[in-house]
Amino acid sequence: MITVDKAFQIVMEKADVIERVEIVGFNSANGRVIAEDIFSDIDIPPFNKSSMDGYAVISSDLKTVPVELEVIEEIPAGYFPTKRVINGTVSKIMTGAPVPEGADTVVMVENTELLKNGKVKILSKVKKGENISSKGEDVKKGDKILSRGTTLRCQEISMLSATGHTSISVISRPRVSILATGSELVEPDKGLMPGQIRNSNSYSLFAQCQNSDINPDYLGIAIDEEADLRGKIKKGINSDVFLISGGVSMGDYDIVPSILRECGIKIEFERVAIKPGKPFLFGTKGKTLIFGLPGNPVSTLIIFEIFIKPALKKMSANSANTNFAGKAKLEKVFERRKAGREEYIPVAITRSGGEARAMPVKFNGSADMMALTKANGLLIIPIGIDKLNAGDICDVIWFSATDPSYMPA
Repeated sequence: MITVDKAFQIVMEKADVIERVEIVGFNSANGRVIAEDIFSDIDIPPFNKSSMDGYAVISSDLKTVPVELEVIEEIPAGYFPTKRVINGTVSKIMTGAPVPEGADTVVMVENTELLKNGKVKILSKVKKGENISSKGEDVKKGDKILSRGTTLRCQEISMLSATGHTSISVISRPRVSILATGSELVEPDKGLMPGQIRNSNSYSLFAQCQNSDINPDYLGIAIDEEADLRGKIKKGINSDVFLISGGVSMGDYDIVPSILRECGIKIEFERVAIKPGKPFLFGTKGKTLIFGLPGNPVSTLIIFEIFIKPALKKMSANSANTNFAGKAKLEKVFERRKAGREEYIPVAITRSGGEARAMPVKFNGSADMMALTKANGLLIIPIGIDKLNAGDICDVIWFSATDPSYMPA
């Protein structure tokens, strides 16, 4: 049995960035990693533009203020000026509109007074070039605006759209397959016969993959019979990541490890000092990662959060945070009889007075998924610790940075 840290290290060492690329539209590229350098096809701004509503003037006309100047044209955004500004004249201009020829400064409308004789009175001096964004001052045509390997956010999407890159090459996300095992399992839409339970693990895993922007393939349920299990495993290992729930413990019908070995999978480890989730298997075949997950649903969810989600992010070349870890003050004492494993306890995390607080929820063990519906995070109890007191500052992981009940500082 190896430690959580050692198991995590092994998984991340085996998780290689996917070599495939694909073309996607820029409006569906958020969170993707670009596979090419991106260059601008235009200057940004594409012309000298006004950054204020006001009047385009020649700065030398403002040596003495107030001064009255003739208004020769009005230039709204989207309109190209037709008249040149000369000494003694101005053009009324709106934010974002092109600055007319001859003008070198824009006076804010707040510092002017429009007169009835077709003139405007300029009330204050301004520096030459003030309130004008120069052509190409942000980006010049041909500049590299994004480098290969960049994870696209809303900022980068804005730059792609501004430079006309509507289709881009991105690194493909891993292909993931999910298989449930166990003769006792039936699909959620089926009625239960004596001794049966509904398959929930596959759909929890499916949702967790979707939270990582991956739509996995579902291979169904394999009964505890070698031929059926072998056939579905052979199909699953054609994916980049293969998730198997159940059948990896020490029971007479836990035959997944032996079938995996028959199929050429190298077992990297089979048990981890984690609670819940000790019977956790990890194997590889070439670049394919195989995760054998415990049958209990809470164990499966926690193993995904701790190990699989970071691996999927790495394989997608995505450098964004995967787990949102931090500190929180424990609201209630926690004790345990055995301290030989790193333990994860569901907690409700809130923020009060600028401080994160973690309250353990009632939890009946690794089959109690209902408890996790009342939690938004996990309290981490290190190996060797058998008691945490109320008021202790503890390590926590929360499930989502967008959870409205708790936002990190």
